[in-house]
Amino acid sequence: MEMMGKLQAVQGNFEKLKNRLDNQTFTETSADGTVSITLTELATIKDIQIATGLLADKEQLEDTLVVTLNKALEKVKKNAMEEAKKTAKESLPAIPGLSF
Repeated sequence: MEMMGKLQAVQGNFEKLKNRLDNQTFTETSADGTVSITLTELATIKDIQIATGLLADKEQLEDTLVVTLNKALEKVKKNAMEEAKKTAKESLPAIPGLSF
C-alpha cells in the first residue's frame, strides 16, 4: 500500500510540473529582430509578432518563422527534459541502474 501512495505522489508531482510549465511563457526573437514568438514552456504558441516590412517578402517570412520556431522548440524540449529529470530525482527513490 505504501508503494501506491508513493506512486500517486510522483504522479501528483509530475502533474504540478505540467501545470507550471504550461503557465510559464517565454519569447524567442529572430536574429534580425523581425519576428518574436511567445510560447509556453510546453510549446503552446501564445503570440507571434511580425515586423511590417517582413510581410512583403513571403519567402523570407517563412524562413524566419521556421528558424525562430525551431529555436524556441529546442529550448522547450531542453527545459522540459531538465525539469522532468529534476522532478523524477526529487520524487523517486534511488533505483540501481537508473540514473537521472
